[in-house]
Amino acid sequence: MSFLDLLEQILQPPTQQRSGGGHASGGRGGNLPALDPVPETGKGGIGDVMKSVVQIVALKRGMMGGMSSAWTGSGTIVHPQGIILTNCHVAHPRAMGMPESGADRMGISITESSDRAPALSYFAEVVAYDPNLDLAVMRIVCDVKGRKVPRLNLPAVALGDSDSMELGDRISIFGYPGIGGETVTFTSGNVSGFSKERGVRSNRAWIKTDATIAGGNSGGTAVNQDGFLIGIPTQAAAGSGVTPVDARPVLDTNHDGRVDKRDTPMAIGGFINGLRPLNLAIPLLQKSGMQISADRGQRRHSRGEEVPQHKPSPIPGFDFDLIREQPEFSNLLFSTRVTQDGRPVNPTDRLPQGAGEVYASFDYDSMRNRTPWSAVWMNDGQIIIEQKDVWDEGEEGRKTVKIANSAGIPNGEYNLVLGIGGEVALEGKMHVGPVVDETDSEVSGRLVDGRTGQPIANGLVVVLKPQASLRKFLRDRRAEYVQSSVETTRDGRFTLPDQLPKGQAYSLVAAAQGYRPITVEHALRVSHQAPEHADIGDLQMEQS
Repeated sequence: MSFLDLLEQILQPPTQQRSGGGHASGGRGGNLPALDPVPETGKGGIGDVMKSVVQIVALKRGMMGGMSSAWTGSGTIVHPQGIILTNCHVAHPRAMGMPESGADRMGISITESSDRAPALSYFAEVVAYDPNLDLAVMRIVCDVKGRKVPRLNLPAVALGDSDSMELGDRISIFGYPGIGGETVTFTSGNVSGFSKERGVRSNRAWIKTDATIAGGNSGGTAVNQDGFLIGIPTQAAAGSGVTPVDARPVLDTNHDGRVDKRDTPMAIGGFINGLRPLNLAIPLLQKSGMQISADRGQRRHSRGEEVPQHKPSPIPGFDFDLIREQPEFSNLLFSTRVTQDGRPVNPTDRLPQGAGEVYASFDYDSMRNRTPWSAVWMNDGQIIIEQKDVWDEGEEGRKTVKIANSAGIPNGEYNLVLGIGGEVALEGKMHVGPVVDETDSEVSGRLVDGRTGQPIANGLVVVLKPQASLRKFLRDRRAEYVQSSVETTRDGRFTLPDQLPKGQAYSLVAAAQGYRPITVEHALRVSHQAPEHADIGDLQMEQS
């Protein structure tokens, strides 16, 4: 039962039944048509296309040198030498006017198997982009150890002709949507139509499809029945000015231990989605150095085809040609898993509660064997592990160290300090367990009987958005007015699942069976000085 259903039941709404479209429930019966078979995608089947799909991970350096994931998206390898087609808002969000600051590095995680999370394997840079079309092209420039990779031979999907698509044609979607978990996700559907857009010189600014496209799938892969790339999943709607009828945060995509408005909204079925046609991306691919065949969609890439060399602009703060004479550690990444060769899987600085192992991977350069080095782990400022040794890993590469606890690593803030020759060389910080944003307040309290002081279980506490009218909410009872809501436990306690931004005043509704509701207009004030955990105490209710 949703909180609105519960609220209506508690507040005893009018008994007349609403007319209009009902909601089906339970199983499906009757003479249903047979399901369509999984479409074949070229000579190698779906697996051939799947391995050309990548997860793009934007990495930012912290104050102490450690790196963490800022956002993720999907992309498609369109040439074996590491050319990747994606969305501009994934590769270069600032060009789109989005508030995200630039990434220090763009990581590329490769799909190696359908049942395993992708491992961070390369770093890439943006070589062409068009914010009006929300398209971008990236090129892999080095591997995870910082070594240049001029002769890649990666699985690449063949380019098709999006103008050849017609109504009813089958489309297969591949990508890494947050709602799909850690592994690559496949969905399929039909071409539902086409739409225009002001400023786009084509009758096909969008390909409409009923295939599911969820948050995180942006920049991913859309192929036709023959396995040729024909579109780029770009938004959960079929054109500008259209918003999803049901898109909301349902998973902890930013790994802060909560599902709230800071997480990526996930599209939850029931509407038409949009693909950018591949043909609109051809000028960008040509600008990146690719030669586009006129008969694309009729043959697959030749692995021997060369991409003309060009000199892309350097990654800020990273110069591949700079010879470092001093030994150095850099680019520290934390994760709960690594591959056998030490590549981190889903790097982050916020790790889930109960993690049994935490890995820290870092680059090293200009090191000399027999040089003293150290790794010191601290938990909330207290040293828990101190390792001192002499270096025997060679001059350059990437190394991984870890901490482990079979009962689960305790929640808290952890620091790793790496030293070379008795001097601090690199520091990084991570957090295990739930995190409360310092700019927000976690609000809790208790519902009690005003006469007896006994706790009230199964009550409902609803906090409205600062600009929402309490009167309109009580009249309309619409979810769009709600900032957060929660039911009380057996002891009458509640903790709002969504943290409340500070510096705002909120209206509150508390309701329970057999009690008069509490309605307070803008009386729940969360000041800028409010603590991170705010207990508003007992809310006393009178029996009705």
